[in-house]
Amino acid sequence: MKKVNAQEDEENMDYHDFSLIDAMKKAGIKTLCLDECHHLRTEWWKALEDLKKQLDSLFTISLTATPPYDSSIAMWMRYLDMCGEIDIEITVPELVKEGSLCPHQDYVYFNYPTSKEEKQMKAFQEDVQNVISYIMQHQKFQQAILSHPYATSTLDLDKALENPAYLSSILIYLESQHLSYPKEYLKILGVKKLEKMSEKWMTILLQGFFFDDKEAYRISESDYHELYQYVKSHGMIDQKKVVMQVDIAFEKMLISSLGKCESIQDIVHHEYQCMQKDLKLLILTDYIKGEYEKAIGDETMSVHALGVLPFFEMLRRHSVQQTQSLHLAVLCGSMVIIPASLKTQLEHLVPQDTNLTFQSFPLINDYVKVSMKGNHHEIIEAVSTLFEQEDIQVLIGTKSLLGEGWDCPCVNTLILASFVGSFMLSNQMRGRAIRTYHQNPNKVSHIWHLVCVPPDKGIINRNQEIQQTESDFENLKRRMEHFLGLHYEQDFIENGIERLTAIQYPLNRIHIKQTNQRMLQLSSKRNQLKERWDRSLAIYDKIEVVDELETEDKNMTAVLLYDALRQMILTFLSLIFAFVFVLIISAIFHIQSRYMIYVMFCYGFVAIMSLLWKLKKVLTWRNPLSRLQAFGDGIYQAMLRMHLFELLNCRVQTESQAVFYSIYLSGGTAHDKALFAKCVSDFFDEIDNQRYILYHKHKRNKMDRYFVVPDIFSKRKEDAMIFAQCMQPYIGRYQLIYTRNEAGRKILLQGRKDALANRQNRVMTRKKVKGALE
Repeated sequence: MKKVNAQEDEENMDYHDFSLIDAMKKAGIKTLCLDECHHLRTEWWKALEDLKKQLDSLFTISLTATPPYDSSIAMWMRYLDMCGEIDIEITVPELVKEGSLCPHQDYVYFNYPTSKEEKQMKAFQEDVQNVISYIMQHQKFQQAILSHPYATSTLDLDKALENPAYLSSILIYLESQHLSYPKEYLKILGVKKLEKMSEKWMTILLQGFFFDDKEAYRISESDYHELYQYVKSHGMIDQKKVVMQVDIAFEKMLISSLGKCESIQDIVHHEYQCMQKDLKLLILTDYIKGEYEKAIGDETMSVHALGVLPFFEMLRRHSVQQTQSLHLAVLCGSMVIIPASLKTQLEHLVPQDTNLTFQSFPLINDYVKVSMKGNHHEIIEAVSTLFEQEDIQVLIGTKSLLGEGWDCPCVNTLILASFVGSFMLSNQMRGRAIRTYHQNPNKVSHIWHLVCVPPDKGIINRNQEIQQTESDFENLKRRMEHFLGLHYEQDFIENGIERLTAIQYPLNRIHIKQTNQRMLQLSSKRNQLKERWDRSLAIYDKIEVVDELETEDKNMTAVLLYDALRQMILTFLSLIFAFVFVLIISAIFHIQSRYMIYVMFCYGFVAIMSLLWKLKKVLTWRNPLSRLQAFGDGIYQAMLRMHLFELLNCRVQTESQAVFYSIYLSGGTAHDKALFAKCVSDFFDEIDNQRYILYHKHKRNKMDRYFVVPDIFSKRKEDAMIFAQCMQPYIGRYQLIYTRNEAGRKILLQGRKDALANRQNRVMTRKKVKGALE
């Protein structure tokens, strides 16, 4: 009775005068531990910032398995301000080597969209033309466009040229409606005539009108809402993005293509054939699709959809047709399904006072739906244990399971049926399969990625970039960039899609079929995977992960070598001229020979030293590898001067293999290496719409006249000047050009045509075609 009263007193206590800060100070708390600190990128970290400011000398320990490496620079710096500098990083290969993670491999299964989806895209194309016609005839929309500052003034060129495609879309609209606008814009954009209105330009215009630049327009709420609802009702607005271009809409559809359902069925069937009862396969997707519950057991209803319940019913039907003893389970926040034969085992796994209820499905009796009142975590833990201990081969759930801190180390196969492309979330999902399992020391895991590709215009090669970031293949490439894994054929560990050598390009129907067959063949050799990991890791005493950029020798500009040769030749000619001049002067004025000997000795010494110095530069930059080293050293010095490195024990390394040359940062944190790699990639990138570029108009070869100022140095003019100064000893006297004015824009447009990076893919970076208006 006293215990109950004590609990009631505690619940009824008044905390309005309680101060957590004062309580922590009084208790002498000096250490703050932030577990899973990658979540600190979200808004609620402000409370922790205030907490740290009010507590003096608070020592912070931050832990995470998924650092937000793909964050913006500003977000990353704020993350470090809260968590502190990175002290220790343990890579995936190191964890596999020490036995904390199991050997694993990534596989890809491709599919084409269904015929129904292709018909939907043709209908979408017709809708787009109707919407454009409606918008072009809407008077209130026209008045709103005329109210935009770009329609009447060229004052804010900096902002306008930050997104020239958006500026162009407004001008194209005004031109198509025979309305006036400042003609100076054409000169600034470097064109004489504008293009006609199209899906592309209307998409850009409406994106700014509805979302990105909404405040710049004068329009009533009712008129704005009318236009917004009209476009949205035609399916052309998705998560604050206007989607009117058919190819972009098609790429978005590929990500959620129903053709992936058959891929999942093929993978599950194959893995079950290989492992039988030992299979512990997890499928993670985005939605439950609760409306498909009524389809369970009803063969007349289609279950062709991406979701937990459609997957469950599809696999259940297939196992019945194949007379397999494949057992399934569903585990989500609002839906739990288990085999009916395991009801008793589940009851034993939950606390005795837990009220479990089992509901049978009308048309089948081998599975039951489980409901529970009470602690939600208890049922999740119980079903996870049931999956681990009992005869269940496939567990289907949503990615929201990750937010529950869910752990099930018995998982040995994972199918990623989620649309997510970010490093952090995809790494969390992947981590559910690659953890070691104490009951199976020889555990090996497979991770399957599903990719849908467009018909009749497949990807040509692994380095081809789809212009739309929504591309399913682009999502795969982005995932692979962040994951270190075992090469398909050779015993070494690297990241990137290049290690998945089973993918055959171009990705047409024949090659997709061959690629899928090859993936299934490779995955059937699970027993060899552990041996290959052991061989790959045996050669590494100390593992260091570097971000390596690769280029061919023909793409490495020889500007440094040409400069050094020219200077050496000019120096040599100047010395000869000076020697002849001294002889003439001595003959005219009858200078005594002993003075001449002294003068010639001094002159010869200076001449030899000057030539040796110039010769040293020629020899230093005689090959592409040395020139690449010089470029890297200049970028490193600029980053060092801006205090961008977390650790200072770094050095620039270059390597050569045949005609290929690579550069990377050795030492430092993973973020240091990634940031250096990005700066090098930016520096060699094609001239596009950068705020600052480096330009040397007197270079004889036009292709060598342009280099890019990396993004991280482009926010402020002072930073860009620091970069230009640091690069000068390594590339020569290049001029810093600001491209947000007429003169700079002219040089930028010329650079798009002439620059070496725009003609050749110098490093393995994105390649895209853009016009002068973009």
